[in-house]
Amino acid sequence: MLLALGVMSPVYADDILKCLGEEEKRIHVSKKSGPQYELNQKLISEILQIPNVRIHNEYFKKICGSKFVNPSLKLLELSLINGKSIFKEFKTTNEAQNSMTSSMMDGYVEATKEIFLEFIASIQTLSPTPSCLKEEIPSLDKFLTEVKYLQEDIDLKILLNKKDIKLFKELKSYPQAFERCRLLKSKKDKSESTEAAKKS
Repeated sequence: MLLALGVMSPVYADDILKCLGEEEKRIHVSKKSGPQYELNQKLISEILQIPNVRIHNEYFKKICGSKFVNPSLKLLELSLINGKSIFKEFKTTNEAQNSMTSSMMDGYVEATKEIFLEFIASIQTLSPTPSCLKEEIPSLDKFLTEVKYLQEDIDLKILLNKKDIKLFKELKSYPQAFERCRLLKSKKDKSESTEAAKKS
């Protein structure tokens, strides 16, 4: 079993790809495409591009070691917060190859910033009401405001500092948040319809 590896052992790309692939399969079986599926596919595509990449086992456990964790979102979170330190570089005798691999890891980290913003944008398009995300995920609203005004001057890693755990936890449960908003909207529409019927 993958998790039987020693704490200090690196995890190969094949292992993280297998984990993400299993998540993709679960999404497919549940027939729930959308932001989560898109995130999964983008991360798989980015990981595939890095030759000889390994992920430190301590991070792999956080990403794939619990059924309560969303692997893609956790990988995205750890990538944004920890950068390429989640990877253990595989050194070869070919210095040019080593340099290329390191550069591609940097490229991956940069790509995750855009992937993160695209993931949020995808979620926003599905919001059942204009105010749902602001009411249900207030940390996201604050983060987006900061991104809007400060992104050119401040790195996303700094913006995410100290609020990362709460923000990603809330993002993980956005489907439940949307369901609450739908129920409230339905009750409001029903109430307004009843009031209109009384007045007519």
